[in-house]
Amino acid sequence: METDDYSVCTAGGTLLLIAPQVAPAQRQAVLDSLLYSQLRANKLAGSRFEHYQAWFGSYRKELSARGWIITQFYHDTQSASAGSLLAPIQPLRLWLDSQYETADGIIEAALGRLKGTQSSLDEFRGFTFEGRECGTRIALEIGLVHPGPVISLCSIALHASEPVEQVSIEGPLLAKGFQGEVLVKGLVAHLDGQQYEPQRVQLRALIERKQQEHPSLTRNLPGGIHE
Repeated sequence: METDDYSVCTAGGTLLLIAPQVAPAQRQAVLDSLLYSQLRANKLAGSRFEHYQAWFGSYRKELSARGWIITQFYHDTQSASAGSLLAPIQPLRLWLDSQYETADGIIEAALGRLKGTQSSLDEFRGFTFEGRECGTRIALEIGLVHPGPVISLCSIALHASEPVEQVSIEGPLLAKGFQGEVLVKGLVAHLDGQQYEPQRVQLRALIERKQQEHPSLTRNLPGGIHE
């Protein structure tokens, strides 16, 4: 298999791994539509930490309205056994690896780059972890982007008993401390350019304005990942 350099960026609560063959216009369409859909879901359904099922429903609906055609959808509700351990990223890696054979290695390298850029890691944690008196709520998504563009997204939502300072993306959590169920959702979608094109300019202007107001909405991480 040829060697590719994947770029890594954060888009709100999503860590994106983008293949080098993805054209700049396609890359921008992915970022803009994902960010817009997250912001709309926040407005329509409230906090992703508080109402994840409703939030994700709005998020998915907004992606479809931007021209993303969902060709595969995955949903799993897990009730982990009391003595087991679960790292928040584990179910995401497993599902994405089932969709793309080298996904796990790409994700591993991307996490290394994220951890190597402390400011970006701290900003990303702000979108994916929420500390409470009773523990930490987690809502995390990882996406692979390939030419088309085609996106493979997988997310997890759970409520752990550990304080937010002790929670990381990769660190195992004791399942007996979970409050409620663990929700895992995945989807594969491709962009219908004819549906997206009439929205492109207006969407780009809106996201540019949002990025000026909140620079941490998206970050490009330095370096490349070799497949």
